[in-house]
Amino acid sequence: MTAVVLELDKIREIQFKGGVNTPEAQLIEQVSHNIRRGLPQAQPYPPNGQVAVIVAGGPSLKETEKELVETVWKGGKVVALNGTYQWCIDRNIRPSAFVMLDAREFNSRFVETPVEGCHYLLASQCAPRAFDLCRDRQVTMWHALSAGEKEQELLDEFYFKRYHPVTLGTTVAMRAISLMRMLGFMRMEIFGLDSCWLDGEHHSYSQPENNHEKTISVWLRPRERDDMAQRFICSPWQAKQADDFMSLVKERGELFELNVHGRGLIATMIKTGASIQMEGD
Repeated sequence: MTAVVLELDKIREIQFKGGVNTPEAQLIEQVSHNIRRGLPQAQPYPPNGQVAVIVAGGPSLKETEKELVETVWKGGKVVALNGTYQWCIDRNIRPSAFVMLDAREFNSRFVETPVEGCHYLLASQCAPRAFDLCRDRQVTMWHALSAGEKEQELLDEFYFKRYHPVTLGTTVAMRAISLMRMLGFMRMEIFGLDSCWLDGEHHSYSQPENNHEKTISVWLRPRERDDMAQRFICSPWQAKQADDFMSLVKERGELFELNVHGRGLIATMIKTGASIQMEGD
């Protein structure tokens, strides 16, 4: 992977709520309720030779659909995140797995359509309704520790410290990479992981709750080539996701092989080795 030097101080100054968009007390309540369902937990598996095709919801997903289908035809296992689950179903792309992190109840809509043979990987903080909708499906629970020490204490007591949290990252896409690696996937083809708006769109499908988000300008500048600078428009959570991605690669990059498709911010950072600078928009 091309080395990327980032100037990220400004990203860290942004007030980011994407990973903590649910009150701590509600997170703890939902975790406490869901862990009593008797569901299996995600656990580490030995490395396998399969390819996890992680499908995130960025706008480039529409442009790379043909590449996605070709990757699936070659044997890749589709891992759909949030709204891409229905996006895939609508295009006759069968998800092998579904991953959700968000704890808000209205996101339970993502799992309303059952898919035979799909494995549902729900964070213990997800709304109980999401688990209820998946009652008769193959469900595995994983733990995000979004509520910090209080959640850790709850899980330590309930599971006698025998659980494997999936940490690092504030979005489902970042957690999904670590989760898939824990489940044994070392090779991942990633689609729709843009971390930016493209052509005025923030997702490849309708997601009205993001329509009025504040945006900032993010410039990618290749080393010593200011003339090749590229401007991206990002919501604060998208800029933070780019930060998370580089932290993930720095800390765990030797554990997996990632290929990010599309023309989004993250793919461009990787391809150009550019540094990132931001200004208010």
